[in-house]
Amino acid sequence: MNEDDPQRLQALFDRYYAGQATPAEQEELMRHIRAGQHDQAIEEGMKRNWLQSADAPPFFDAARSRHMLGSILASGRQRRHWTMRIWVRYAAVAAVLAVVAGMWVMRRGTFGNLPETKATIARDVAPGGNKALLTLADGKGIELDRVGSGLVAREGNTEITKQEDGLVVYNSRPSAPAVAGFNKVSTPRGGQYKVQLPDGSKVWLNASSSIRFPSVFPASERRVAITGEAYFEVTKDRARPFTVSFNGSEVQVLGTRFNVMAYADERVSKTTLVEGSVSVRSKSGKALLRPGQQASLLPGGDIQTAFKPVEEAVAWKEGMFYFKNAGVRDVMRQLSRWYDVEVTYRGEVPVREFTGRVSRQVNLSELVGMLRYAGVNCRLENNAIVIEP
Repeated sequence: MNEDDPQRLQALFDRYYAGQATPAEQEELMRHIRAGQHDQAIEEGMKRNWLQSADAPPFFDAARSRHMLGSILASGRQRRHWTMRIWVRYAAVAAVLAVVAGMWVMRRGTFGNLPETKATIARDVAPGGNKALLTLADGKGIELDRVGSGLVAREGNTEITKQEDGLVVYNSRPSAPAVAGFNKVSTPRGGQYKVQLPDGSKVWLNASSSIRFPSVFPASERRVAITGEAYFEVTKDRARPFTVSFNGSEVQVLGTRFNVMAYADERVSKTTLVEGSVSVRSKSGKALLRPGQQASLLPGGDIQTAFKPVEEAVAWKEGMFYFKNAGVRDVMRQLSRWYDVEVTYRGEVPVREFTGRVSRQVNLSELVGMLRYAGVNCRLENNAIVIEP
């Protein structure tokens, strides 16, 4: 199909909005936006996906929405100096991310279209990627993202290998007596990684997270400890319950899929069950979860349960940010971890709430542009996001 075909542009918008666009299709869509040669088709695509979406009600009425969408592209056409393409890129891409892909909803606060400046786009930050440090029982550290596929290390009777897709696998030799030492896989800010544990269970680590586990699980139990955030697919083994410890609490399962978010800078730790059943325990209580339920561990140790959209908890694993009525500080904590940047607040924090999905594969400048479009006065400065009134 011809790339310049309007139907092709509409198909790209539809796939992007549905979260089905391949990286090549995403780049093709952004290339059209940057080129500025198909403004009408792009505007129609944004209108169609925004105004007809049933995912969330638009914050603005239809007339205001049409005016905003039209003014984005008009602003780009009116500027004839060197900043024109940059404006089109940031304003239009912001609209695509905020409206088409994410259905962002801004609540509590007036809309403000802040002007772009050189300071806003002077420096860019690429998204995070597969980075992790493996620490063996003897204290030796191995940067997993810097080693090739094949044998990485031997830990007692266990061989640690890295597959072509980056997955690190623990394989114990059954004929040899079990000798276990504790290993740790930790991701930095701006990193993520996937590990297959000695029992075959798989773990996805989000940025600034870690998991500690024995190189061979004993016959009676499977116990690991995490910090940060991790998604688990646990292999069933009725004889050996699987226990995840975090923040003085634990989750116990036999075989299931679930997500644990336990960052030190988050007020509440959350366990979300995707499939199977899990028991969440703290010093103050216990809760048995069903699929779709989330247990929130409050600062005092109490546990509250509620049904929550599963995709909100596991979107990070699928390469997306997912916000639900998230305030500016909530959004910034996630951006800080994934892009490995500091956040500086100068003055009162803007009162905004955001709901929607945005790809974690875009450069930080595009998210900054989107936030500015939503009325948050922020910019990139010396590897930091600066937010001002």
